[in-house]
Amino acid sequence: MKKNNFFLEIYHEFFHCITWPKWNDLQYKTMIVFLFSIFLSIFLYGIDGFFIFLIKKLFSL
Repeated sequence: MKKNNFFLEIYHEFFHCITWPKWNDLQYKTMIVFLFSIFLSIFLYGIDGFFIFLIKKLFSL
């Protein structure tokens, strides 16, 4: 396979065969990921605090 042919096929695939998401869909999905990340970080922070509290209570006897 020649290099020129390879790059032409990449160009054709990139601009003619890929369906890109609409701008509204992209914003919506980005917001979902952002909110889920915030929720998950708060949840894990709470679980971590609970285990720290539990370990301190168990080892302070």
